[in-house]
Amino acid sequence: MFQRILVPVDMSSPEAGLRSCPRANEMAEAWGSQVQIMTVLPGFSMPMVASYFPKNAMEDMRAKMTKDLEKLAQELFTTMPEINVRSGKRAHEILEETKSWNADLIVFGCRPKDVLGGELMLGSCGTTVAERAVCSVLVAR
Repeated sequence: MFQRILVPVDMSSPEAGLRSCPRANEMAEAWGSQVQIMTVLPGFSMPMVASYFPKNAMEDMRAKMTKDLEKLAQELFTTMPEINVRSGKRAHEILEETKSWNADLIVFGCRPKDVLGGELMLGSCGTTVAERAVCSVLVAR
């Protein structure tokens, strides 16, 4: 059914990934799909912002996030998925990766919000991805 499954995981609150990764693994096993898990680091694109961080801060963060994603993937996937760490605005980077990798499904984890009815709501990133994606989006709750 789906050949390429993209699984964005917010490593600052990975509990959503604990919902999305098992669903993506089940589908990948059933359909023989390729899986990519990704995370997005905040961008330091403004020179003034970048000047407050050591020169190698972004490379160090990227290496740590790659290692953390690999550990998560080993725990939650039967077959090791591709790992991708991007930087920038989360929704934008997820949508760009969807296009460049030709994903035909995004499995997005959702964590309940701290408001009345929050278990039914997506955050701003999830809402943007669901509204603008060029492929199907599954929200794992």
